Amino acid sequence: MLISIKQRSEMDSAHLKAMHALRARVFKDRKQWDVSIIDDMEIDGYDALNPYYMVVRDPTDPQVPIGCWRLMPTTGPNMLAHSFPQLLDGQPAPCCTDVWELSRFAIDSPARSAGRFSHGTTHAIRAVVAFGLARNLSRYVTVTTTGVERLLRRLGVDLSRLGPAQQIGVEKAVALKIELNEITLQALMAR
Repeated sequence: MLISIKQRSEMDSAHLKAMHALRARVFKDRKQWDVSIIDDMEIDGYDALNPYYMVVRDPTDPQVPIGCWRLMPTTGPNMLAHSFPQLLDGQPAPCCTDVWELSRFAIDSPARSAGRFSHGTTHAIRAVVAFGLARNLSRYVTVTTTGVERLLRRLGVDLSRLGPAQQIGVEKAVALKIELNEITLQALMAR
């Protein structure tokens, strides 16, 4: 697996288009989420804020992304604070330089084994944790499904809910904080 993390402004247009097309296939076609598709690409307003993107590629065909994740500071607009504040149970959204948001995770990999992440997903999680630690982040926040929450817990990642799970569209969603600490590191290194 080839994994890179770059800011939007550092990526060429062909790679951006391929990443947004992957998001469209995963979110709209496979998961049936209510997202806007423009020219076969899933793009939202947060993409205009020059976020970082983690892109996963297969070394046998490095032009085609098989996974992606968006990373951005919580000090500006973000999905948890501005699109899904109901998941915070009335609490203020995190807004701190050492807390970033993970959003728009998509992976196009073979079917995973029941009850665990695919090999590619585990590598992606390791890469995003390493990125955060290299930038002295203390934690990530994210909106995800309760199914992914269960898998992260089974993996041993140090996480907690920011509020109760709620039905959003076709998914049971939850806001999580993921601690970037020794517990999370040990859990990921053991896999």
